[in-house]
Formats: sequence, C-alpha cells, structure tokens
Amino acid sequence: MAISVQWDNLSHTIIRWDFDATWTWDELADSAKVSSAMIASTDEDVDVILNAGDSHPPAGRITAYQRSAFAYTPSNIRMLVLVSGAQMGALQLVMPFFQQLEIIESLEEARALLDMQPA
Repeated sequence: MAISVQWDNLSHTIIRWDFDATWTWDELADSAKVSSAMIASTDEDVDVILNAGDSHPPAGRITAYQRSAFAYTPSNIRMLVLVSGAQMGALQLVMPFFQQLEIIESLEEARALLDMQPA
C-alpha cells in the first residue's frame, strides 16, 4: 500500500501515516478508514502524524466518494501534524479536511512537538 497506517508509540496515543512518493485518492480514503477505526478503538486522545515529506498528491481532485471516508472523525483526535519536508505540496492533501493543523519539516520534529503537549 502506498500509505501505511500504524501506531507510532507503544501507548497507542499516536498514529503515523507514511506516504510513498506516489499514492492515489482511493488509498488516502482507505487510510482514513483504517485510522478512524484505530482511533475509535481507544478512549485515549490520539495524535496523528501525516509523514508526507517525500510524497506528491495525485493528479485530479478527490471525489465525493473518497471524501466520504473523512465524514466520520473520532472525537478523541487531539492534534494533527503534517510532516511536509521542504516542499509544501503535501498541504493539498489535508487542507480540505482539517482546519487546525501543525506543519513540520521532519518526523523527529513532529514527535518532539507531540511530546511537549499536555496529556
């Protein structure tokens, strides 16, 4: 899969999406469903890191069908952090869905930011 979704820590409070250089809108929608199920499986607040620094959004626009994957957002999502690297093209993949977003250049910076957040 061009986007892998996994827990980033043993306490299951951070989910990390790792994007390959190329991926599709369907893969993004599938990843959103997987992530939502993971987040819904815990009562803890969960942060999400979108590690998309080396990826490029696919051509074309996301369809209504694919957008519907983002219709359900678990209430226990605390913070969303986009790792965009030096390029800002990764912003196109999340701006339509999330209004509050932290943008970071590296995975290490994203983890450090989340470590500083109050529990």
